[in-house]
Amino acid sequence: MKRSLFAGALALGLVGGAALAVEGPAYTTDEDRSVMRGVMVTAGAGVEGYTGGLRSEIAPGVAWGASASIKPSKILGFELGYSGAVNELRNSGFDVNGADLVRNGGQLVATVGLGAAPVQPYVLGGVGLNWYNVRATGSGLSDDTSGNIPLGGGVRAHIGHFTADARLNYNILFNNNMADRVGVPSTASNLGAGGGRYTGTLSIGSTF
Repeated sequence: MKRSLFAGALALGLVGGAALAVEGPAYTTDEDRSVMRGVMVTAGAGVEGYTGGLRSEIAPGVAWGASASIKPSKILGFELGYSGAVNELRNSGFDVNGADLVRNGGQLVATVGLGAAPVQPYVLGGVGLNWYNVRATGSGLSDDTSGNIPLGGGVRAHIGHFTADARLNYNILFNNNMADRVGVPSTASNLGAGGGRYTGTLSIGSTF
């Protein structure tokens, strides 16, 4: 009887082991538990400021944004994003109720991961379009539509479907005629060489 029970238990164990071997465990490592390819959606906020001649005119302010990305692999991604920011002018004589400068924009960038680990540094580059609304009448700044080339990088963490992202990018401005009083003539070439925009954000979202 004991031998029969032992043989039955052994048979069940072998069958169960074979089934597990065929199906495999659902997750075996941290990387297996991390969804790193597919569609990624994130939203976040941070800080935005200007460099060059624009730095002396515009103080850093609050930035926010949201993006949707397609990641065909763990390393490569293509991202379509919206971003916005509000800034105050450094000259308090032009203060208005609310923000002195409001920016809304969109950009298309490619991200390339420096490895395929769940915690992944990456670099980015692309092109963007911005709409500036200057609310400080008489400041010498005017509403404008201009382009930018975002270049930068960050660190992205994947835990299951959860995604966290810390990013810093510098935007090279072109066709920017928003300012006519930054110490140099308001031409695209001068502003492109002497002024840019930086943005640092923290975002959270999901990859599925």
